[in-house]
Formats: sequence, C-alpha cells, structure tokens
Amino acid sequence: MVQRVSRSGFASQEELLAITAALLYSARFLLDGPPAREALDQFCSDLTQRVPNIVLAWTWFGDTGTDEIRPQVAAGVATDYAQSLEIRRTMLTSVGPAFRALRGEHVPPFAVNPNSPFSPWRDASRQYGIRSVMALPLESSVDEQRGILVLNARVEEYFERVGVKAFRSMAGLFGAVLSRSARLEALQRAATRDKLTGLLNRNAEGLLAERLRSAGPDSPPSAVLACDIDRFKSVNDTHGHDAGDAMIAGFARLVSGRVRSTDSALRWGRGEFVVGLPGASREVALGVAENIRARLARDEIDVGGSRSLRVTRSIGLAALAPGEELAQALRRADEALYQAENGGRDRVVAAG
Repeated sequence: MVQRVSRSGFASQEELLAITAALLYSARFLLDGPPAREALDQFCSDLTQRVPNIVLAWTWFGDTGTDEIRPQVAAGVATDYAQSLEIRRTMLTSVGPAFRALRGEHVPPFAVNPNSPFSPWRDASRQYGIRSVMALPLESSVDEQRGILVLNARVEEYFERVGVKAFRSMAGLFGAVLSRSARLEALQRAATRDKLTGLLNRNAEGLLAERLRSAGPDSPPSAVLACDIDRFKSVNDTHGHDAGDAMIAGFARLVSGRVRSTDSALRWGRGEFVVGLPGASREVALGVAENIRARLARDEIDVGGSRSLRVTRSIGLAALAPGEELAQALRRADEALYQAENGGRDRVVAAG
C-alpha cells in the first residue's frame, strides 16, 4: 500500500529543520572540493535519507537544446520510477517544468495525482504516492553548465508549506558550487594546457603518468614517444617566429588526428612533443610513431603569408616495463630520440 502523509499530520518546521540538517551534513563533503555534480549527487542521497517525505531527488546536466531529459543520477525510494523516466521535447513538454527549469526559469511547484494527464506523473502518483513536484534550475555563472534538480514529495503542497524560497536558495547554493567547480577547472586547464596548440603541456606529466598506469593489468605495456621537429631552429631563423608558431600548431593538429582516441599528446618544449600510448605494445607504438613521421614528411604545413613548409620529425620510443615510472621511460625515449637525430633524422628509433 502506498504511504501518504495527511495535511493535518504534517509539520513544516520539522521538515525544514531536516532539510537544513541534510544540507549541513553535505557541507562537509562540499568543503572537500569534489566535482560539482558529485557533490550534488551526494546531497540528493543525504536529503532523501533524512527527509522521508521527499521520496525522489534526481538531477540532469547537459545542453539546453537537448531533445530528451532522462535522470542521470537519482536517490530515494522512487528511484526505480526515475530510471524509467524519459521526458522527450514536444510542444507540450517544452513548456513543462523540466525544460523551463533547464532554461533557467523559476518554475512554481506543481501537483500530481493518480488522474494527472501526463502519464509519468500519473504513474509516480499511483506507485509512490507522489503529490508535489518541484523542478529547480542549476546554472554556473562562469561557464555554460546547465542542469536541473527535481524533487518529488508525497505530501500535497509540500514545497509551498515548507517554503519555496528555501528550495530556491538551495538551488542557488548549488549554482555557486557549479561556478566554483568551473573556476577550478578553468585554472587547471590554464595550468595544464598549452595556449598555442590546445594540447596538454608539461605540467600535465602527472596526469599522463596516471593514464599510462591505468591501462589495466592484462593490457600490453604502455608506451611513450618523444618527438622533435627536425631543424626547427632554422624555421624560426629563416621564416620568423610566427612561422615557427604556425609550424608547431600545424604539427599539433597532425598528431591529434593520427593518434588513437585513448592516447595523450603533450607539448613538451618549443618544438618538442610527447605522446602517451596507454595499453600499446611496442609494435603498436612503432606503427603510431611511423604514421606520424611519414605524414609530416609528406604533407606541407601552412605557416602563413601564402607559405607552406615541409619538415621532418625524429621520434624516440620507449615501451614502459612493468612497474616502470614515466620519468624513467621518458629518459629512455629521449635517448632513442637522440639516436634518431644523430642517425640522420626523419626516423623512428625504439629504445632497447
């Protein structure tokens, strides 16, 4: 039998205290600085555990132009309902609470009952006793992150009686969490991204090491490539630094298009690049390296001023031995690169 709470047996102040307790309990998690969505998911779980009248809390994040909203994470006794919920954009639903909240509108709470015209609301009411729903917009003031938090209660006019402002303030708090997360991500990107090429830079060495370690115990050893544009100094000296920059950017585009989706390319120095190949055997890594070398030797790169240049590249390769640290593998790849350059350039040399 579906359990419902009567209007006469409802204590709004006690509910507000329980909601505040859930928020304060989650605050310690928020202060640890986890990703914003992870923090919000944790709060939803705490909220539905501490406030039994809220039988479902679910979130969705994505593009405001989406044609479909499906709960990405849900908490509460009505989680099964959320997992089957699918709100497709139609003429009717586009002016409904979910899509309106996604556009940033402050949507008033609405009532549902066993006779609701919208079948998902009708099903929720019949199966879980849901009587009141509120969709709250979540948005960052820093970037384009958008989402919604949807709360379902088993008490009629629940949100009005507890206080709509309290829930909107809650959404504002999580908007601030999103903004903070966006700022931190922007700072991290600025610290680990090369401005000229958009590739990771040398500060991301730790990230690359982690990616190479996580290939899996049954995967072939990972590999790393050390690459250098041959005679790059002469490009700068002859054609100017702008041409040199264009050459670097062009090579970065070439590398990005020739490596696997799981690989990582980093700009290591002026004309130097490192490519991490997780789970790649020595033979696979040789194939990737040769592909990069041959393509660069064949194609001209536009360096501006109606000029195109063809350059070559030397590449050193090292397959990571089990348990070997990235720094050690990079030293071996560097030694192999030195051999390639001394051996005539425009070639790939694998470390022994």
